[in-house]
Amino acid sequence: MDPAADGLLHLLKAEPTLLPEAPADHLGAAITHRTQDEIHHCLRCGQDAGIAYIAHTDAGNRWIDLCPQCAYWLRCNATPG
Repeated sequence: MDPAADGLLHLLKAEPTLLPEAPADHLGAAITHRTQDEIHHCLRCGQDAGIAYIAHTDAGNRWIDLCPQCAYWLRCNATPG
């Protein structure tokens, strides 16, 4: 697992195998489509998510959908790596 992804998932208390699968290629286009053309809920608080990350885990690529407030919280609490 990518150490950064491991840290994000730990902060969010998220199990990677329970997160939706994300694509392995064309990541930028996939993130744009997910945030602009689809509706997902924030993994942390349940509000509408407007931000999507792709975590590279041992279980494969997984989506992390967050609202702007929780994405800010995550950036403030993540340890620089």
